[in-house]
Amino acid sequence: MTFATRLFLLLSLITFTNPMSPSALFAFDEPMMSIKTGYVTGVYYAAGSAIAKMHNKKRKEYNLRLISESSEGSISNIKNVLEGTAGFGIAQANALYFAQKGEQFWEGQPHNNLRAVLGLYTEDYTVVAAADASIETLADMKGKTVNIGEPGSTEALQAVGAFKYAGLDPVNEMTILERPTYEAPELLQAGKIDAYLYTGGHPNLSILEASSGKRKIVIVPLGSEMIEYLHKNRPYLTRTDILVDYYPDIVNKQPIPTIGVKAILFTEAEMDEQIVYNMVKEVIENFDLFKRQHPAFAKLTAGQMTTGLIVPLHPGAKRYFKEAGLLH
Repeated sequence: MTFATRLFLLLSLITFTNPMSPSALFAFDEPMMSIKTGYVTGVYYAAGSAIAKMHNKKRKEYNLRLISESSEGSISNIKNVLEGTAGFGIAQANALYFAQKGEQFWEGQPHNNLRAVLGLYTEDYTVVAAADASIETLADMKGKTVNIGEPGSTEALQAVGAFKYAGLDPVNEMTILERPTYEAPELLQAGKIDAYLYTGGHPNLSILEASSGKRKIVIVPLGSEMIEYLHKNRPYLTRTDILVDYYPDIVNKQPIPTIGVKAILFTEAEMDEQIVYNMVKEVIENFDLFKRQHPAFAKLTAGQMTTGLIVPLHPGAKRYFKEAGLLH
């Protein structure tokens, strides 16, 4: 990655992470609605901020200001939208799938009122390991110390599933840490963990931070058999590659095959149709500007925003996409 690209990444995050005080929020005279995103260092927050930025150019006309709010991620975002404490959220496709089907975190409680607004970028399942830990495959994590993310997170769920597929017993054959993913690069560089598992868009500040220290890192490939199995048996997963151009300081010199899951902006079925229509309209009509808000959006096309959505498309989004010729 060039210095200019790295600088752009950092500046774009700084742009989006200026905190707003409660007094500032109450100073606005128009109604407000929140978009729940993720940690401020992640791509979810950048995506939510970009969407709000597009919409808020016409906030006086729409009589609505959108606010991008940081959160713990997919699971909490879905819960917030279902509870009515947030108007919109961003979540991984697998989390929306589980909520709709009544599985995993929503076991026996299916929710049929979730609706997609925009399909965003694809997040890649990324296994980061210290080069000196001699981890070339997931099976090599036996006897290692690995961070899998916070308890109850999609990160932790995906990690346990990956370990089981690789024939590992995470309870008896590994030392598992459940710390927030944003802490993982520091833990790895400090020698407190050998590896961590992370699902996110690329380029990613977590990987940049992990690769900037003295301890060299490698991104571990999942293996063709595992990728093929997951692609065939998980409707919310797709084949993808992590490009090494983003990370000049890692050991890998070729793209790393992995599995990806789409990030989706969603709401609930009763959300006002015109509000959703306006949001989608502003993003699509300012699409080039939207893509410039973060390098993870660079290869996104407008057509991809209508596909792989897992839950039904909201009528407001469907109306705009049809008018724009992006949906038939």
